[in-house]
Amino acid sequence: MPPGQKRCTCLVAGPWCGEALRRYLKDNQLLLSGSRPLKEYSPTRTVLPTFPVRGAKDTTDVRDTFLSACRGVVEIIEAGCETREKWEPPASFTVVGDVAIVALSDEIRGREKEVAEELLRNVRGIRAVYGKEVTEGEYRVQRLVHLAGERIEVTTYREHGLVYRVPLGKVYVNPRLSAEHYRVASRVAPGEIVLDMFAGIGGFSLLISALGKAELVVANDANPWAVSAMLDSIKLNKKKLKTPILVLNMDAKELPRVLRPVFTRIIMNLPHSATKFLDTAHRLCSPRGCIIHVYVVARAQEEALSLVPGSISATRVLDYAPRKFIYRVDVVAKGRGDK
Repeated sequence: MPPGQKRCTCLVAGPWCGEALRRYLKDNQLLLSGSRPLKEYSPTRTVLPTFPVRGAKDTTDVRDTFLSACRGVVEIIEAGCETREKWEPPASFTVVGDVAIVALSDEIRGREKEVAEELLRNVRGIRAVYGKEVTEGEYRVQRLVHLAGERIEVTTYREHGLVYRVPLGKVYVNPRLSAEHYRVASRVAPGEIVLDMFAGIGGFSLLISALGKAELVVANDANPWAVSAMLDSIKLNKKKLKTPILVLNMDAKELPRVLRPVFTRIIMNLPHSATKFLDTAHRLCSPRGCIIHVYVVARAQEEALSLVPGSISATRVLDYAPRKFIYRVDVVAKGRGDK
């Protein structure tokens, strides 16, 4: 092969779960760093998400795990890859649409502009860099300061083939939750009625609708900016959504006033205070029972389980702070309606 190119093992995924697969491989240190598959080796006319991986045995295990979730499109191929020099980012950052958001930590204090300009030069597709100061306020949103590039108020974020409108600094969004959105959405069984109690911009709700198994999704959030963004996103994705989504803008504790106890699955993604709303969730459970996904911040699995009465399992979702993590705690609850 030409200089700078080599053969490598790649996983090819369906477009529905390319982002989830990429994050899974990255989180489990299975991506082959410093390599990029050449486009002409795509196995179809459409360029599918293709990731160079390390370890043949691990690759087979990952393929088997994702095969059903990706609707039958997950293959292992041998392809041509080009090597590239590894660029080390100067600071921790996330990319939301065409915006990079940098954590303003002590390590970059005094050189924020320099760091932002380097990100603009090296991160493909971004047009602006903002710094994240704190997560604050009633709606737990990030306070952002402009560091470099264009001044952007609203960006478009893509996840699992869906498009989301994101008003920067007014809603909470975390691309690292992409894989978790898919894990939970893919569990929904045909005919379920789902309540996304703290829906934000709709990461769980829209994906559940797009997968088309649920009978109804109710998406609620107290933040009017998040609700407005979610309604915009529903319009943008109307051709891909299959299950009706009812959107509410309420304090979650008031939901039993307008909703009946019919839900078979309830998602409670508000890690710092979700447990305060457990009684509300139980009141909205179907008389046949329901599954409740409660997100909490804990140091270990045992602590996460202890925070949620009736828990049956706790799954670590992502890192939150030094020695603190966000866990999803699952509960199989009996419905009690208004009792």
